Amino acid sequence: MKKKKTNCVMLGLLSLVLAFSIGGCQALKPTDALAVAGTPISTKVYRLFLQNEKALTVNRYVTKYHAKYDTHFWQTKYGRQTPQQAAQVQAMKKLRQFVVEDQALVKAKLLDKPLAEFAVLKKTNGTGADLTGMAAAQKQHRELMLKLQSQYVKAHRKSVTEKQQGAFYSHNKSKYWARPNVIHYETLTFNRGRINNLSDFTAMIQQVNGQQTDLASVQKVFGAAGFQGQLNQTDSLHDADQYYGAYLRATNDHTGQIGQIFAAWLSDRKMCLVRVTKSVHGGFVPFADAKEDVTAKILQKQLSETLANRAKHAGVNGDPAVLAKETLA
Repeated sequence: MKKKKTNCVMLGLLSLVLAFSIGGCQALKPTDALAVAGTPISTKVYRLFLQNEKALTVNRYVTKYHAKYDTHFWQTKYGRQTPQQAAQVQAMKKLRQFVVEDQALVKAKLLDKPLAEFAVLKKTNGTGADLTGMAAAQKQHRELMLKLQSQYVKAHRKSVTEKQQGAFYSHNKSKYWARPNVIHYETLTFNRGRINNLSDFTAMIQQVNGQQTDLASVQKVFGAAGFQGQLNQTDSLHDADQYYGAYLRATNDHTGQIGQIFAAWLSDRKMCLVRVTKSVHGGFVPFADAKEDVTAKILQKQLSETLANRAKHAGVNGDPAVLAKETLA
């Protein structure tokens, strides 16, 4: 009974904060293409959302269907839809989400009216979209949504129970609160000023780069050739010489695997060979230290799911003839 009562309270709080009118659509002006959840959408704004899907749609169909991008691309049917229809579906989905979020921002007094971000966009000349303006509007929208999340978390922090916190932490600690693995490595460092023959030195570096050999053996080979290096063992928790940064760059280049030697310049005066010996799981941020963040993420998730559900069921009213004129061909 207590759990049921808690759930009812949570739902009630969500309804109070996020409730907004989705009444009958206002009469559309000649410049309006449609209305979403009662908010009139101008042809220009609809065009921006549709044009924003162009590159994404081309990439998806070329990748999935090996489609040829030519004059017939947008009206050629692949599967159940043409690329034009797929772009329209995605544009409408994102537009509905945008409008519903905007209405929540207005309710929270973070915006004066829905779609206010687009009021400052310059009118486009001819066909096409002002993608720079679209990007600017989306950026402002995301910033305002972060403020809405902050407001929501602050207002409802006390409504989250310790049981909810514990369950969320257990299910999501690998995603949010995993610490980086502790990387153990041995290093062989050379001072640039003590390398007399850089050409020979570079050739030797290229020979050992990528090999699965311990650096103590490499040190002897280099020493015999007149290149004295300092051998050391350390890990990413006690790294005073930035070897870990070199390791991260190496893994991005698909090198630096366990047991493999890779070369890196730490500075213009210091060059090193690094060999990872092992990688140990870094563990997790303790629940006691993560509780505040756990609470925030629970409430952010609730807010996101509520808005997504409202967007899914938001009513759409528009003139099909007007929308049909907006194509990507």
